Amino acid sequence: MLSNLSPVKKIVLGLAAMCIVVAIITANNLSSVMMLIAARNNQKAIEAQQNAQPGYVQQSQQSSGTNTQSNNNVSTNNNAGTNTNNNSGSTSTDANKPADNNPAAGTATGTKSVAEIADMYNKAVNNAKAKATITRVKDGATNYNNIFEAGGLSSAGKSLMGMFMVGSKDEIQAKNEPWDNAKFPPENAQAALTADGIASAECKEEGDYYILTIKGKDEVNPKSGGPGVGSLCGVIQEETITGSISSVPGLSLSNISIAYENVVTTAKIEKSTGNLVALTVDAPCILQLSAKLAVISIDNAKVGIGVYTEYTLAY
Repeated sequence: MLSNLSPVKKIVLGLAAMCIVVAIITANNLSSVMMLIAARNNQKAIEAQQNAQPGYVQQSQQSSGTNTQSNNNVSTNNNAGTNTNNNSGSTSTDANKPADNNPAAGTATGTKSVAEIADMYNKAVNNAKAKATITRVKDGATNYNNIFEAGGLSSAGKSLMGMFMVGSKDEIQAKNEPWDNAKFPPENAQAALTADGIASAECKEEGDYYILTIKGKDEVNPKSGGPGVGSLCGVIQEETITGSISSVPGLSLSNISIAYENVVTTAKIEKSTGNLVALTVDAPCILQLSAKLAVISIDNAKVGIGVYTEYTLAY
């Protein structure tokens, strides 16, 4: 079947599938669906034009073998999930020692222990979810560590990332939009951070405020409200991805894995009240999945997604 598809069709189909996935993560579902519809219409136009040509013969297995191999069984780089950005928000206390994302026990600097920082964070976040008026100041995504692997489609796919992601956190525009308390991280859950879920933490005093900087341990497929990154950020759930594309004809996803690394959350807490007044979340992850659209399948595709969000809170 794959041998009967032109290279143009394969590229359009593959990119549409991957861009749908990127769109789901970056809340651009509508534009991505429109792109998919346009791609499908373009495929029909190409096919009609080809069939209308006198003497048109479908491509043989020999002429399209390269594209068939790259799309039907994509080979990926096993090192893509390697931590290559250890300086992103790291709170390591020894500048000469390589950062360890998953130490046996979290380390702390400043005026509080890891357990005390976790307890302070949980109380402040859960109180905010119950009582605060929340503003989402900024929210956007970057291509984390430039990871985009989809076999033969990788180069073309990366060129489309700008449709859904900015080049750096500095390019994320202010939104200043009211935010639903239930969606404040952790979404639809209470914060339940524990010392075991923390790689490193710091508590600093700045005037009337405590500044907590917490780095979570690396985690794959965390649940919202979990003891680690599940309480530090709004994690992407597998059902969110699959549910969001359920209405797109012919597109299916499988083997979904979401690996978080270098997640750093900074909380500003008022000393006198314990109220959380500001939260910054830097949550990189690597999404790996297999995608299928019609007869095209891409196995073990990977995309690095760096989600950055800022909130302010009032009481």
